[in-house]
Amino acid sequence: MTTSHKELLYIMSPSYSGSTLLTFLLAMHPDIATIGELKATSMGDINEYVCSCGSKITTCGFWGNVSAEMSRQGRRFALNDFGTHFSSDAYLCGRFMRAGVKGPLLEGVRKLAVTLLPGCSRVHQSVLQQNQALIETITRLQGGSIFLDDSKDPIRVKYFIESGLWNVKVIYLTRDGRGTTCSYMKHYNAGMHEAVVQWLSKCREMDEVVSQLPAESYIKIRYEDLCNKPEETLKRIVGFANLETSKVVSDFTTVKHHILGNSMRLGSSGEIKLDEKWKTQLSEADLKLFVEQGAAMNARLGYE
Repeated sequence: MTTSHKELLYIMSPSYSGSTLLTFLLAMHPDIATIGELKATSMGDINEYVCSCGSKITTCGFWGNVSAEMSRQGRRFALNDFGTHFSSDAYLCGRFMRAGVKGPLLEGVRKLAVTLLPGCSRVHQSVLQQNQALIETITRLQGGSIFLDDSKDPIRVKYFIESGLWNVKVIYLTRDGRGTTCSYMKHYNAGMHEAVVQWLSKCREMDEVVSQLPAESYIKIRYEDLCNKPEETLKRIVGFANLETSKVVSDFTTVKHHILGNSMRLGSSGEIKLDEKWKTQLSEADLKLFVEQGAAMNARLGYE
């Protein structure tokens, strides 16, 4: 595989931490190319899926150009299957590739398994190549110099870093765990125990990833700061990415983008408003359970 060493920004965060908002804001910078979640695993019925530009993805001109360019390169690509998610139909290979990030010993076991399981290394390399081709295609079509992936998954950015294909810079995005778990409970109709377990697991994976990175390769950003001080926070991130901070724009409604992700992409007024509905929607029992299980992590992230 040819090494390209293109610049890559990656938003790593638990779900419901504001990554889609951050993606829209960063997409306003003319040097940043993005489609949001490059792994593209939660699109449902592709014939009904709406691009953030307002068109159905199947009739969107931008996505038509992406498909045509990937076809020109001789690469398999479909709007309902980008081929960019690290998975495999083979049970063991799929389990090892998708499992969350663990400590050094278990990560060593994973690397050995991916190498030795029949066909697993080939699948892994094929997915990396597909990501590389699509990233370069989108960056070229959008005229950027750096690509932003908002897929959030820690294991995904770990694979990107280990590949050596990109100079990866990680945006470690957090939100008060009470807000994250409240959104999770609502979306999945789940209880607080399940929500806080999921949140803690993702936070620990994120910590494992950054523990192996030099300090200059990642930046910690809080959702609350993004909402309360958007311009200042965006300039921090853009400066971290070695881009021109004078080109930061905090109104993301002035340009149509082609971003995949949650429903926040659609119909937004553009107002940046801090979501703290958890303060009224979580019950006393929910808050008590969160404190018992998640207070230590929340405090370590800077939340009371």
